Amino acid sequence: MIPLSTVGRLRLKTALAIAIVSLSGVSLSRPACGWQMAVAETDATIVVTQNGKPVVTYNKSSPPCPSGVDPVFQRSGCLHPIFSPQGKAVTEMFPADKPHQHGVFSAWVNATFDDRSVDCWNLAKRTGRVRHGRVDSTSTQDDRAGFDVELVHTATGGTEVDLLVERWNVTVWKTDRSWHCFDIATTQTAATKKPLIVNQHHYGGMAFRGPASWLTDDDGYARQHPELPRVKSDFLTDRGHDRRSGNQQPANWVALVAGNGPEAVTVAVLGHPKNFRAPQRVRLHPTKPYCCFAPCSTGAFTITADQPLWGNYRFFIADGSLRPDWLDRQWQAWAVDALQPPVD
Repeated sequence: MIPLSTVGRLRLKTALAIAIVSLSGVSLSRPACGWQMAVAETDATIVVTQNGKPVVTYNKSSPPCPSGVDPVFQRSGCLHPIFSPQGKAVTEMFPADKPHQHGVFSAWVNATFDDRSVDCWNLAKRTGRVRHGRVDSTSTQDDRAGFDVELVHTATGGTEVDLLVERWNVTVWKTDRSWHCFDIATTQTAATKKPLIVNQHHYGGMAFRGPASWLTDDDGYARQHPELPRVKSDFLTDRGHDRRSGNQQPANWVALVAGNGPEAVTVAVLGHPKNFRAPQRVRLHPTKPYCCFAPCSTGAFTITADQPLWGNYRFFIADGSLRPDWLDRQWQAWAVDALQPPVD
């Protein structure tokens, strides 16, 4: 049986009350051969599908900005849209409250290159950005499908200089579609002989951004726009923390639950224990559906051509709410071998 509780039953982990939604009766056995994996590449995107339904889309070029949004916020080299098994989009690009946040993305906020300050996260500053570089390969096997791509972190706002080459290996695992799972293995290497210094900052790294409808009621943008649809959301970590108590705390995994009852959806991000400074501290925004694993929050570090930064992150997407003990079991199995598929 899938490790989700019966509809209407509630579970408390520490002081945080989490509604655990049932998808009982759905088996977690290995999927039938008919659930085919596929990768489709165009000039603009790479889309991984299971049984013809999209799971993850990688953007080789930026989608157009919404009307009224400055083109400076265009971004390639990110994942969006990402779908739940029932077809709910759990990411957003150009959210009205923070148009520089794009689905699943990677960037540093406070960096120094050759005495030059660079911010590749806050695009409005026009000092840096991350873009798609090239596709190295795509692949499909019976139990997985994915791709290898190269991203480039660049200093802008003057003489443009490539700072980092970041390689993503993205693997989408075949499931019985009661949940989705994909991995991102990332390696960042200096693009020149000069190092990039990532300075201490409370956010920056591998990030996730959900839809603007998941803003909390006390979010400033939400208060200014009461006409926007509202879906309650909150974070939970493996330490039992919510979005406020878990902010800037170490975590093995972070789950964002949006909605209640059968309409709920969960996005969980796991950080591998071999990641730099693991368990990494996480930035959990107090009002926005955004989080990131931020190794820079505990101090500066340097990325060079000879000393790259390696990271591995696993994502689970489910309709309903995933039980904390189930996520613990998934993390424990994955911690032993980052290349193994999710466990039954």
